[in-house]
Amino acid sequence: MESYFTSKGIPYATRDIRKDQVAHREWRERYHGDMVPLIVFDQGKRIVDGCDVRAIERVMRELEDGGAAGKGE
Repeated sequence: MESYFTSKGIPYATRDIRKDQVAHREWRERYHGDMVPLIVFDQGKRIVDGCDVRAIERVMRELEDGGAAGKGE
């Protein structure tokens, strides 16, 4: 996913849940993570599990349009 975000010029941050215990705990407890990558948008209000580019693009469009539609990815 890093190459996707880079190619689109989308800023992103990565956290390695294998090496960072705080990130792992947040992934599990806050976001109920069960797969990686877990893409977090809008301070955790929108989540996309896995490498679902269509879902990522849909969330980004919705956030650009004000975020009213399609909550609950």
